[in-house]
Amino acid sequence: MDNQILHQKYLREGTTGQAVIRRFYSRYTDVLAHSTIVSVDDVVHEVFVSLSKTDFTKVQNVEHYVMRAIKLHCWSLLDKAIRLKALVVENTNDLDSDETVKGRAKAAGSADHPMELDGMELLARVNLFKAHVGIKEARLLNLLIDETPRSEMAALLGLNMNTLDTNIRRLRIRLAEYLKGLDYSYKAFEKFE
Repeated sequence: MDNQILHQKYLREGTTGQAVIRRFYSRYTDVLAHSTIVSVDDVVHEVFVSLSKTDFTKVQNVEHYVMRAIKLHCWSLLDKAIRLKALVVENTNDLDSDETVKGRAKAAGSADHPMELDGMELLARVNLFKAHVGIKEARLLNLLIDETPRSEMAALLGLNMNTLDTNIRRLRIRLAEYLKGLDYSYKAFEKFE
């Protein structure tokens, strides 16, 4: 896909992609202000640069791919901004011992006050987690996300039910550890401790 078509169809004013980016930016403006993102146009530019490197000839459903890539890139920008904000507040703590500043640092995500995940953020984190696992684990994770019945999973993966259950349990533990390592919390993590 030509870059001009990419911009015209998905990223210009009035398109669905632009609406997703605007909603994202308006929701997280205060956090993004701590990064290099100072306007909606900055987010559009970041997404455009990222998508312009994609070879769309290998993509089956271009619209689905682009919309998902826009959302994931927005979450990645937010993650960078949150980490930068936490770093700025942490460095401020070294200079200032004010309790309110320390409280803001903990709110950014720490062992004492981990951040809660919402649905879209959890999906983004799970997709980023796929880069840390092997092909078989990523395939199993996709089957779990798609709510494929266990018997069908076992048949597709060529596993017996006991091995499948073991692989699922191990994958859940790895995902919980990955998310905890990013200072996120989720009530279901308590099962894996």
